[in-house]
Amino acid sequence: MSQLKNGIISIFEILGITGSLIVSASVIPQIIKTYRTKKANDLSILYLGILMTGLVMITLYSVYVGNLVFIFGNIWSVASTGILIVLCYRYRNSQEETGDCQ
Repeated sequence: MSQLKNGIISIFEILGITGSLIVSASVIPQIIKTYRTKKANDLSILYLGILMTGLVMITLYSVYVGNLVFIFGNIWSVASTGILIVLCYRYRNSQEETGDCQ
């Protein structure tokens, strides 16, 4: 995180932390729905793969620049997207129409 002035977090740091939490948490409803329904026929594995690639690259960049807010936010996003990919593959055999994630 950037240096704090007089120990006070700036509005921009609060915005960064809040935005990172929102983006990181955005996949949780999809994880819950996929787990409860045991269906992944509406998930695009191509989209998830592209998203995962971008998240890993952004995480590596965040580590390089030393921005803790984005390091932890992106690690959380990588983990939750990884969970969704695992669920997609796990439930692909239970797909009635396609037999696979699309």
